[in-house]
Amino acid sequence: MNKTAARIIANAFLHYPLMLYAFEGRTEAERAQLLNKLYGKCVTAADMYGGVQVTPDELGAVIWLPGKNFTLTLPKEIRSGMWTIPVQLGPKATLRLMNHDAESEGWVRKNAAATMGYIWCIGVSPEARGRGYSRLLIEQSMEQMRQLGLTECWLKTEDAKNVTIYQKLGFTLMNEMTVKSSGIKSWAMRKMIL
Repeated sequence: MNKTAARIIANAFLHYPLMLYAFEGRTEAERAQLLNKLYGKCVTAADMYGGVQVTPDELGAVIWLPGKNFTLTLPKEIRSGMWTIPVQLGPKATLRLMNHDAESEGWVRKNAAATMGYIWCIGVSPEARGRGYSRLLIEQSMEQMRQLGLTECWLKTEDAKNVTIYQKLGFTLMNEMTVKSSGIKSWAMRKMIL
C-alpha cells in the first residue's frame, strides 16, 4: 500500500507550484522520479507516526500526522528513513522544500491546538479529479483523528484552486502568506473535528 500511496501522491504533485520551484530545471521525467522518492519516505513516516489511506481503486491517497508528530522530530526522521531525502533529491531541492515548509508549516504549528491532526499530503490521479475522492479521503482521515481524540484538522496548499475545493469540504481559511524563501503563496486551512 505504501508504494501505491507514494506513486499516487507523486503523480498528483507533478505540476504543483512548490514542486516546480523545488525541482526547477529538471525534466518532467526527472521530477516524477524524484517525487516518487520523496513521497516514498513521507508515506513511510506517515505510516509509522500517523495514517495512510488509499482508495480501493488506487486513484487517491492521503497521508496525515497527529499534532504530537507534526512536525517530525529528528529521531523520527531517522527511524522513518526521511534523513535520506537530501541524498536522494540533492541539496538544492531539499533546501528549497525545507525552507518553504519551515515557514508555512511553522505558522500552522504555532496557531493550531495541541489536539490537532495535519493532512500532510492528499493526492488524486488526474483522471479521477472532481469525483469526490478528496472528500472521502479527508473524511476517513478525520475519523481516524477523531478516534485519537483530536479536535481539529489542518492542511495547507500552495495551489489557489485547492482553496475553493477545501472550503467546499468545510475548511476555513486561517492564513494566506507569500513564503519569503520561495515567493510562493501558501494557504493554511482548518476544519473542526466534531
